[in-house]
Parts: sequence; C-alpha cells; structure tokens
Amino acid sequence: MALNPARFIQQHQSGILSTHSQRYPGFPFGSVVPYVISPSGQIAIFISHLAEHTKNILSDNKVALTISEADNNPVAQARITLLAHAVISQRQEQLRALYQQQFPDADTILSLGGFQFFELELIAVRLIAGFGEISWLSPEQLTLQKY
Repeated sequence: MALNPARFIQQHQSGILSTHSQRYPGFPFGSVVPYVISPSGQIAIFISHLAEHTKNILSDNKVALTISEADNNPVAQARITLLAHAVISQRQEQLRALYQQQFPDADTILSLGGFQFFELELIAVRLIAGFGEISWLSPEQLTLQKY
C-alpha cells in the first residue's frame, strides 16, 4: 500500500475515541479527542475524570481510536482505526510537556485538575488506504515515533 500508516497517524492530531458505554450498555460511545505520540511510540490522550469516555474506560479499557482525513467524501479518504487497551500513563509530566509543545494554546486545559494521560496499548490496526485498499496490521507493523 502506498499509504504509510505511521506517517498518517503522525500527520494528524485528533481522532474519534470509541468506548463501551456504561450508561447505555451494549452501545458504543464516540467522542473527538486530541492525541500526542510519546517518545516510546505510544499514542496518548489527555482526558478528564468527569468525561463520559473516561468513566467508560475505567470500567472497560478496550477502545478504538479512528483517525481520518477531513473531506467532503469521507468514504473515499484514508482512515485508520486503532484497537487498544487504554491505560493510565506512568509518564504524566513527560506527556504534559509534549502536549504543550503540540498544542501551544492548551495552557488552560493543562492547568485544570482531574485530567490525566492514558496511553493506548495497541492490539490491532485497521487500515483503509482508499477504495479496495483495506488490511489489518499488527502493532509490530506500526512503528510510531515523535518527530
């Protein structure tokens, strides 16, 4: 495939995080979240303890993060869905610095209490590079690095 999945993820800054709804069991819950890539190559999200998706993660940490091109014809665009376990990061301060660097206007959100970083431990990657260019990748086939 011509699309480099790692580069695609690195070129974007947000995706739709899908979690298992606790309020409405059996239904998915999706919300837009920004992300950063840690020096170890993990995708990290910064979320509030008050957020619905955080409550869902704390009950069932299986998540999907879908990253796509913004376009008038989304089904023709490349997109990636990352299946992962979301875990509270042990590198909060390091990720905070990365987040500030990537999102310079994030001073307010970074100063609020009750937010923390979760890292996504990848299980599988679904890549749709274009019409008919669809494949599953293992986490080992996706090497992310902070650029």
